[in-house]
Amino acid sequence: MGANAPRRAKIPESAIRRLSFYHRHLRDLQALGVATISSREIARVYGLEPFQVRKDLSYFGSFGRRGRGYAVSRLRQRLGLILGLDSEWRMALVGAGNIGMAIFRYQEYRRLGFRIAAVFDADPDKVGRELEHGITVEPMERIGPAVGEQDIRIGIVAVPPEAAQNAVDALTAAGITAILSFPGGQVLVPKDVALRRVSLEADLAALSYFLANK
Repeated sequence: MGANAPRRAKIPESAIRRLSFYHRHLRDLQALGVATISSREIARVYGLEPFQVRKDLSYFGSFGRRGRGYAVSRLRQRLGLILGLDSEWRMALVGAGNIGMAIFRYQEYRRLGFRIAAVFDADPDKVGRELEHGITVEPMERIGPAVGEQDIRIGIVAVPPEAAQNAVDALTAAGITAILSFPGGQVLVPKDVALRRVSLEADLAALSYFLANK
């Protein structure tokens, strides 16, 4: 975090999510050679009001100058620091089925410093399969040792709903405190574990609302 950032109260998760969107947009603008951008221009991309962009940034200190906008490269760098994207984060993927392999082969997150370092599955037919990047699917019993050996900090759960709790339990028992879960259904985690669920149903409901209220 930059030197101008004050001590913060709890930041709304929605603001953190928007910061990640801003960072991605700034990365694209920087690649196009755009030097400056205003809060109004950022807001327009995401269907927001300019004050929302300014409020989201204000949680973390002072950015830009009034009337002059933001320097794209500097703002992207500072948001990257705030979001922890200046470090490489090693991840464990639990689930080597169709969803798991789609996640494994998705390249975009690697550009942000996230790397799947190990893949696990409970299916004996999948264990031992050789994947790209020199990774082999390992049995679930290897989660604990692998987390310690490879300094894995994030877990991704991509298994059927009925197997999700076992996968989450194995990750938390290994010391993982940040988990992204793809299947539906509810899982329980200890209080010190951050769990984020990817919900296709919620996103489709949001699109349905948009269409129904057009």
